[in-house]
This record gives sequence, structure tokens and C-alpha cells, in this order.
Amino acid sequence: MKAILAVLVVALAPAHVRFAGVSVPAVWLILAAEILAAAVTIWLAVRVIRRFRSAPWMRPAAGGWPA
Repeated sequence: MKAILAVLVVALAPAHVRFAGVSVPAVWLILAAEILAAAVTIWLAVRVIRRFRSAPWMRPAAGGWPA
């Protein structure tokens, strides 16, 4: 995945994109999308971990299953 990001950055480095009427370097848009994707991935991982921790089934305690 990082190789694709590197190729895109190098290939589109001189390119500019019109975004909301402003000329923005394509590299900035690629990096912003990458950061947004990482933030969403972290947010989803936190939600999954919280849901697992509040699951109704029993989990072993530090010493094992209760007797």
C-alpha cells in the first residue's frame, strides 16, 4: 500500500488540482486522503475493541475460568 502511495506522489508531484476554486498540489490531496483513511481505520478498530470488551459472553479472568 505504501508503494502505491509513493508511486502516486512521485508521478503526480508536478500536478495541480482545482479544489473548491483553489489550485492545490495533487500530492497534498493524496496525503490528506491517506491520513483520513488511517484515522477512519483507527476509529473502526477502537469501536470493534470496545464492542468486544462489552460482549455478554464470559471470558477467562486472570487465573482462568471460575470454578
